[in-house]
Amino acid sequence: MKSRDGTMDYVNRFYISSLLHIAFYSGFYQIYLQSLGLSKAQIGLLIGLSLILVALLEVPTGVVADKVSKKASVLISKALTIPNVLVLYLAHSFPEVLLATLFGALSLAFLTGAETGWVYELLSRSGRAGEYPKVYGRLRSFEMLGGFAGTIAGGFLAGFLGMRATILLTVPFIVASFLVLATIPGDTAKSGLSYGLHLWESLKFIRKSPEVMRLLLYANVIGLPVTAFTAFMQLYFYGFLASVMAVSAISALHTAINSASWFFDAGRYREVLYRYAWIILSFVLLLAGLNEWFGFVALTLGTFTFAQAFKEWQGRFQATVPDEKRATLGSLYSLIAAVTNGVLNTLLGHLFDLVGIMRGLVAAALFFLGVGFLFSIADRKHD
Repeated sequence: MKSRDGTMDYVNRFYISSLLHIAFYSGFYQIYLQSLGLSKAQIGLLIGLSLILVALLEVPTGVVADKVSKKASVLISKALTIPNVLVLYLAHSFPEVLLATLFGALSLAFLTGAETGWVYELLSRSGRAGEYPKVYGRLRSFEMLGGFAGTIAGGFLAGFLGMRATILLTVPFIVASFLVLATIPGDTAKSGLSYGLHLWESLKFIRKSPEVMRLLLYANVIGLPVTAFTAFMQLYFYGFLASVMAVSAISALHTAINSASWFFDAGRYREVLYRYAWIILSFVLLLAGLNEWFGFVALTLGTFTFAQAFKEWQGRFQATVPDEKRATLGSLYSLIAAVTNGVLNTLLGHLFDLVGIMRGLVAAALFFLGVGFLFSIADRKHD
C-alpha cells in the first residue's frame, strides 16, 4: 500500500520490521543452555529473572518513551538486541548467559509499551484508529511468521553448523529491522510533566479508571496458563521426542499457528473467547499434563484462544488511555505481567525438577482454574 505522497505506507514498514524478527536460536535456546551445563532450575531462574528485570525497567523506559520519543525507545531496543545475541554466542557458563539475559531484558523493556503506543498514535493521527486491533494482530502475525522462518532454518542450520554458530546469524536481521523502523515517522504526543509527576498522574489515572484496572488484572489471569506451557515447551517435547530438529520443527509449528491466530480475526466470537479464555486455556494445560500428545492441543486451541482474547484486550486497553500516557501504562501492564510470569517461571522450574514436567502442569492447571474462577466471581459482582 502506498501513501498519498507515493511512499510506502508506514503500516507496511511496521509489518516488514516485524517480519524481520528472526532469531535462528529460538527453536533450540533451552537445549543450548542445557548443553552449556545449566540445570532446569537455572534455566527457570534465568527465564524468571529476565521477566523480573524487565519489570524493574518497564516503567522507567515507558516514561522515557512518553516524555522523549516512542520511536527512539523502539530503536534503542533493537540496538540492544545485538549485544544480547553476541554475548549469548560467546557464552560458556551461567554468568555469561546471565549477562546476555540482562541485555535482552533491557531491550524488551524499551520495546514494550512504546511500539504499540507509537503504532496507535500514528493511526490515530491519520484518522485510522479503528484499524488498530487488525493492525496489531497483523504485526504479531508477521512477527510470528518471521519467527517461524527463523526457527525452521535454525533447526537445519544447527545440524550443519552447530547451535553456537547458528546464533550469530541472527545479527544481520536485527540490523535490517532497525533500518526499516528508522524510516517510519516519529510520534509527536509527549508528556510535558516531570518524570515523577508524569508517573504519579499515570498511576492516578489507573486508580480513577476501574475499567483499566480490570483490564490489567484480567490480561494476567488469562496469561498464566499460557506461560506455564510455553516457557518450558521445548523441554516438554524434548522429553519424549529427544531430537533437537524435532523440537525446532514443533517450535516452528507453534510459531506458524501463532501467526495464523493473530492474522485471522474471530469477529463477534472474539469477545466470547476473551470472556472465557481462562477456562479454555487452563483446560488445555490440564490435558497437556495428562498426556504428551495433548501438548499439540495446547499448541493449537490454546494459541488461537489466547491470540483472539489478547487482541480484543489490546483494542479495549488502547482505547481507554490517552496518547501521552500510553507507553507508560502499557509498560505498567508489562511490569505486572513480567513480575507475575517471572515468579511463576521460577517456581515452575523448581516444581518440574521435583515432580517432573507432566505432573507439574496438572498441578498448575488446577491452580489456574481456581484463580480464574475466583476472578470471574469478583468480576460478576462488580458488574
